[in-house]
Amino acid sequence: MGKYYFRIIYIIEKAMDQNLLFNKNTRILAIDDSPFRRGDSFTNIIGIIIRKDLYLESILKKTIQVDGMDVTERIMEMLEEKGEGIRIIMIKGITFGGFNVLDLGKLYDSYKIPIINFMDHPPDKDAIEAALKKHFRDWEIRLSLMNSYSKVDDSSFIKTIGIDLRSAVKFSSDLMKNGKIPEPLRIVDLIASVC
Repeated sequence: MGKYYFRIIYIIEKAMDQNLLFNKNTRILAIDDSPFRRGDSFTNIIGIIIRKDLYLESILKKTIQVDGMDVTERIMEMLEEKGEGIRIIMIKGITFGGFNVLDLGKLYDSYKIPIINFMDHPPDKDAIEAALKKHFRDWEIRLSLMNSYSKVDDSSFIKTIGIDLRSAVKFSSDLMKNGKIPEPLRIVDLIASVC
């Protein structure tokens, strides 16, 4: 068996992985944070496990520190508890509870589940950097997490890891029913707003 045989097997396996994303039963973990007030030390992140056909399977809740660095671990706990069969993770930005920054690379490397970061507006990088410098001693670490492991499509404001950009755009577009936000993110935002 030569190198071409293994290359063909790799291409077939990648195509099968991508096809699984477009099945109506594809399980998605969508995550958002709950609102908090100035002075709060903690807030919640909410995760929903929802199929691509928008059947809601489960709601998860974890507490994170406002402006802390624990959101990655809390999402990993969600995956440990209910993550079997999750094919994709969807988020709307990588900061939760203020500037509690998700480490996309660590999350992806730990579970090999593709991540789509869907934003409805481009991030203001200069303002973010200025705020980080003003309020955090570890601002360089937080900023590096925001700038790593991503591809950007300026027309749709999608960043991805573990999935090619074209597939991520198609997957997100398939989930838009009313408006410009994929339904899993719209639904988790509604739930998070009251938790």
